Amino acid sequence: MKNKKWKIKGLRDDTPLSETSRIVLQQKLNHVVKSINIYFINNTPENLHSLRISLRRLRYNLEIFISCFDEKKILLFYHQVETLQDCTGNLRDLDVLSENIILNTDRSYDDKISLLKETISIKKKTLFEELRSSLTEFLYGKSLKEFKKMIHR
Repeated sequence: MKNKKWKIKGLRDDTPLSETSRIVLQQKLNHVVKSINIYFINNTPENLHSLRISLRRLRYNLEIFISCFDEKKILLFYHQVETLQDCTGNLRDLDVLSENIILNTDRSYDDKISLLKETISIKKKTLFEELRSSLTEFLYGKSLKEFKKMIHR
């Protein structure tokens, strides 16, 4: 049987909630880290979208399992994940906007489209640098280290 993407290794129906939270959050965190590394290697719109999805899945699981941990500690990490999700969303919005402009605009507007695409490109570069910096800080920062300690008990 093919491994289902939603299936989480190590979970059984009798696994206690506190252990379940650690297993699930570890898997979601691993996926985020993997997605960040893929995005650093190749920052395509598709890889950005995958990164955004992995951040969203981690964030929503943090919301589900917050009661299993020290709320103050987990909220610090949660807010960092939320900020990264917002940053990826802003950049993703520009990718989608660019695609829609190209696909849905009449050729008679080529001059205006070129100016708009140039403006979007400049904004994307700025947002990309901000995201790259935030992702690097996330990977090597204290918040992630503290979160890993919390879920590895």
